[in-house]
Amino acid sequence: MRLSPSVSTLAAALAVLVLPAALAAQSAGSTSSAPRPPGCRGTTVENSSLTLSRPNADPVEFPSYAVIETVQPGSPAELGGMKRDDIIVVQNGRDLVGSPPAQPPLAGDTVQYIVRRNDVEVPVTVVLGYWDPPQQAPGVTRVCRRMGSAPTGG
Repeated sequence: MRLSPSVSTLAAALAVLVLPAALAAQSAGSTSSAPRPPGCRGTTVENSSLTLSRPNADPVEFPSYAVIETVQPGSPAELGGMKRDDIIVVQNGRDLVGSPPAQPPLAGDTVQYIVRRNDVEVPVTVVLGYWDPPQQAPGVTRVCRRMGSAPTGG
């Protein structure tokens, strides 16, 4: 079926008018005027590696996957289903040893993980939180809070 010239012209004009507004709305929704802080899961992990010494050459280090040691109660990680002894293998489709992400995710980002639990790979989705307080300080315990929750101020 062939469209009449007036319908084709109307469709082209509509695309020219609507498309830029849609693209602007999409990009405006993905950026905010205030920069977002680095994201957190609310876990502590153990990272280890194996170092291979070589005669007459620099040693070679082989990193391993992070193993979750603790999960903070009420944290994004707990809400997403992460557990102690989970091995974090993949983040957003990228192997964390072979091809780690170039940029760290930010607070509010939804991150797809694959964790190895009891020799089974389990998908886990976590909406990253923010650190309260934002900076580490001696004697201060930091908590990873969910987005939208109010900081304690203490």
